[in-house]
Amino acid sequence: MNNSAQNLPAVENASDASDIRAQETSQFVTFYFGRHFFGLPIDEVIEINKALDITPVPLAPGYVSGVINLRGQILTAINLSQRIGLDSTQEDVQTDRLNNVIMGNREEPISLLVEKIGDVMSIPTERIESVPDMIHGIDTRYVSQVCKLDDKLLIILNSNAIEELTEKNRAN
Repeated sequence: MNNSAQNLPAVENASDASDIRAQETSQFVTFYFGRHFFGLPIDEVIEINKALDITPVPLAPGYVSGVINLRGQILTAINLSQRIGLDSTQEDVQTDRLNNVIMGNREEPISLLVEKIGDVMSIPTERIESVPDMIHGIDTRYVSQVCKLDDKLLIILNSNAIEELTEKNRAN
C-alpha cells in the first residue's frame, strides 16, 4: 500500500508556514481620477466599461451625473470626483469621456464614473494600512484603507459608503 502522505512536501519549521501566511494578498481593480489612484476590492466590481451615453436626471444630487442603459438595465451614474469631494479646481478631466466601473450588488448595481482604468493589482495584506486622519482633497468617509506603493498611494474606496448615501438620496 502506497502512503500518499509521502508525496506531500514537508514543512521543515514553523517559519515556513508563517512565510506562506505572509504572502496572502488582496486583489483590487484600480483606476484614476485626476492625479489620484483608487482601488476597489475585486469582489465588489461587477464589470468595467468604456464611456457610455449618460442621460441627465433633473433635480438629482450634484454627484449623480445621470443614468446609463447597460444592456437594458438602468444604472445610476455617480461621478467619483464629486462623490468623494475631490477638489475640482485641481482636476483637469474631460467628464464626457469617463469610464464606468460597475459596482455593488447585481440586483441594483451603480456605475462609478472614473477617468482612466488601471490594472487589477494583487497587494500583500500586510502592506494595506488604515486610513490616515486626512488625505488631501478627499472626504475620508469614502476611504476604507490605503496602500503605499513605490511611486504613489493607492486609495481603497469604501463602496458601502458610496452606495449607502446614494440609497438615502434616492429615498428622499
